[in-house]
Amino acid sequence: MGKGESKQRARAVGRLRDLADRLAEWAADKNDWKQFEEGVGRLEAMVKEASGTGGRAAPEQVELSLNDRIEIWCDGSCSPNPGPGGWGVIMDQGGKRIELSGGALTATNNIMEMTAAIEALKKTPPKTRAHITTDSRYVMDGITKWIHGWKKKGWRKSDGKPVLNQSLWKELDALVERRHVTWEWVAGHTGHAENERCDELANEARRALTPP
Repeated sequence: MGKGESKQRARAVGRLRDLADRLAEWAADKNDWKQFEEGVGRLEAMVKEASGTGGRAAPEQVELSLNDRIEIWCDGSCSPNPGPGGWGVIMDQGGKRIELSGGALTATNNIMEMTAAIEALKKTPPKTRAHITTDSRYVMDGITKWIHGWKKKGWRKSDGKPVLNQSLWKELDALVERRHVTWEWVAGHTGHAENERCDELANEARRALTPP
């Protein structure tokens, strides 16, 4: 695939995602998820016809399907901490797998861990069933346990101090509330294949920001 064709494909995929996002916003406003699913189905059919996949969804379509649970693995990296950071994500739905990554020149490890989960969920439409595996207790315990107390106390911790990374917590909370999300923790650097790959993606993205 040439550079020109690659850019055209990227633009086309971007437009498709924008359409899906706009459709989701409309469905949320109207509370009409039946129309949303029908609209997503039409988008999927158009992609299949245009790409000539013969009914086999392209990797970019993972975020457009509501049929199967999406498996998500995510990780973050920061060195030094705080300092340049990166995040990595693997998404798999019915054997269709994509990898995502990105970074920030100024971050913390916790911020990158949260960003990985946020960026993954942003690729899924509302009502998606997603299972997220992370090696961050901060992220998993924060979104499943601590956040309830934070919200009751006006986003303050038990010691009265403001919760760190509030904007990210609020964004993650909003994404989770509109989806069916389950969480699983795994220890990092213990040979878990997807966790190790996410770590590689995160470090590659971080190093790309600060080349030698």
